[in-house]
Amino acid sequence: MKRTTTDSNNIPKSTTLVALDGYIVHINPITKNNTNDNHHYSFIICLEDQSTVKIMEYLSKVPFCFLYNRLQESIKNGRAASITSLRQQNNQYTCTISSKLIDKDLNFRPDCIRVKTINMLKKETNDQLCTVEAKVCSISDEVAVVFEQNQFKRVQKMKKKVTIGSSYHIRLLKVRVYSDQISLTGTTDTSFITIDDLPNVIDEVDSTIHRYKTEKGKIVSILKNDNHYICQCCGGINIIDQADVISCNNCHSRLLKDKNIVDDYFKISISTMSNEQYNLKITKSLLMLMLSENNSDFIQPNDCFDNEPNFNDCSLTVQFTYSETTGIISDISILNDIELHHQNDNAVEP
Repeated sequence: MKRTTTDSNNIPKSTTLVALDGYIVHINPITKNNTNDNHHYSFIICLEDQSTVKIMEYLSKVPFCFLYNRLQESIKNGRAASITSLRQQNNQYTCTISSKLIDKDLNFRPDCIRVKTINMLKKETNDQLCTVEAKVCSISDEVAVVFEQNQFKRVQKMKKKVTIGSSYHIRLLKVRVYSDQISLTGTTDTSFITIDDLPNVIDEVDSTIHRYKTEKGKIVSILKNDNHYICQCCGGINIIDQADVISCNNCHSRLLKDKNIVDDYFKISISTMSNEQYNLKITKSLLMLMLSENNSDFIQPNDCFDNEPNFNDCSLTVQFTYSETTGIISDISILNDIELHHQNDNAVEP
C-alpha cells in the first residue's frame, strides 16, 4: 500500500490528505441520496499488498463527476492508477474536490478479480475479496436484514437472485475459511455474470457448513410462526398435518412437508448497536431458556406459549449467535447492567 501525505505539518490529523496507488476493480453507479437531492457513489481499489479499500465520493444535485469517467476509463484500459487528495478518517476514505486519478505503472496485478479454485481459496486471508466461477446447486431461505440509513427510513437488503442449475462468474465475494470449510459471502459490490454451463461440477451440497455470527442488540419483537396450512388446491382449511405429509380432507390433495418448516420456531426481530435489524428464527426451548433469565415480571415465559404471544413491548438487550445460512439463532443470553456498561465504554473509547 502506498500513501503519500501532503507536505504541511500544520494540518490537523483528521484533515490530512492521502493518495492510494492500485487498480480500480469495481465502481458502483451514481445514486441519489435517501435524505436529499444530492448524489453519491463508491468504488474499490486493490492495493499492492492485495488488500482492497472502498472509497466514497459525495456529489451535488447534478449527478455528474469527471473523476467517475476517469475511473471507468481506468477499468477499460487495465492500467493502475493513483487516487490523490483522499480524506482518511477511522479507516474510511472519501474523495475531496481536489481528488484526481493519475495513471500509474505498478509491478503487480489485482488478485481479487482472478478466478480462484477451491485449493486457492483455502489459502486466502479471511474477509479478502475473491472471484470464482460456480454452478448454483441449492438456494437456502432468504435472511432479511434491515439497514437503518437514518432515523426516518430503512432499506431492506435481500439475497441476490440466482437460478438453480445456472453457472455464474461471481466477482468480488468475501471469503472466510473455517477448518478447511470455505464460506463465500456476497456484498453490495458482488456481481453475478451468467456464463456457459460449467462441466464436471459435483452437485453435492454440504448442509453442515454454516457461518455463524455473534451480535449484540435489543429485541424489537417476538412473534409466533403461522403454522396453519391452507390447501393450495381448493383453499380449504380441513387439513391433516402428519409427520411428512399435509393432506386435505376436502379434495384429498397432498403436499410433502417442507423439512425447513418446524413448528417449534418463533420469529424474532433484533436491532443491533450498529442500527442493523435482523429478522431471525429461534426455537421455543431456547426462547424459554432466555426468558427464564429475566427477573422482571412483565414477561411470563410459562404462560406465553399456550395462547398467541405478544412480545412487541419486549426491550431486552441480548447477545445472540445465528447462522448466516439458515437465519436460526443457536445461542442467546440477556446482557446485564455490568455488561451493558462495559459495552458502552468500549463504544465511546477514543
